[in-house]
Amino acid sequence: MRQPINIDFDYVSKAIVGIASPVVGVITSFQEQIEWHLRVASLLVGLAVGLMSLVAMARKLRRK
Repeated sequence: MRQPINIDFDYVSKAIVGIASPVVGVITSFQEQIEWHLRVASLLVGLAVGLMSLVAMARKLRRK
């Protein structure tokens, strides 16, 4: 008998946020109407979220 699939929603949500935030930052950086400091800020926030998600996922994988 097969075991049920155990989905870790915390892990999946961090992965989605980690992928989506830098993509949104890149899209935002290419818009000409937004000031340069907003572009840089969005890229920095996207990178920070991506790094935090990566660290959290790596820690979780190490525990297993």
